[in-house]
Amino acid sequence: MADHEDKAKKRQQLRDKNVDLSIIGNGFVRLYHKESVLDYDIKLLEDKSYEIIEFEGNFLSNKTELHYDLQQKLNFPDYYGKNFDALNDCLYDYEVHQNGTVIVFRHLNYLDEWSITMLLDIFAFQGRRKFAHGKKLLVLVQIDDRNFKITEPIGAINLYLLNDKER
Repeated sequence: MADHEDKAKKRQQLRDKNVDLSIIGNGFVRLYHKESVLDYDIKLLEDKSYEIIEFEGNFLSNKTELHYDLQQKLNFPDYYGKNFDALNDCLYDYEVHQNGTVIVFRHLNYLDEWSITMLLDIFAFQGRRKFAHGKKLLVLVQIDDRNFKITEPIGAINLYLLNDKER
């Protein structure tokens, strides 16, 4: 029994040590239900000197509120169009902290499923793009409803886009 416990403890230590790489390896976005688990991972990332930017989803019940908060907390320019295309454009130029940036959405329960999917898809895409340039942009999302499911792919790559010489 002790051997099993030792293996479980070692797995937990390895998971904790590489929490950022695990999130990156699984698409730059991680979903949580328990706030205590989210807080645990935030602490691990803080210990690695990541910049943490938090959004309180209880106050984000529609796209207008979401885009207002995104503009304010991410210091987007005045011309930010407050839509998902503009978010994608501004994240393209967004300066990630030298040790990495973690965007945290707590209690993201009140936005509609389409908006949540678009939001996370854009962040996953930009996280992957920034990682190719040596930067780390991670997103942690906590949703209280354990039955919540994202039914569309997040950060999917269209294979027909990979070869730009034969388009």
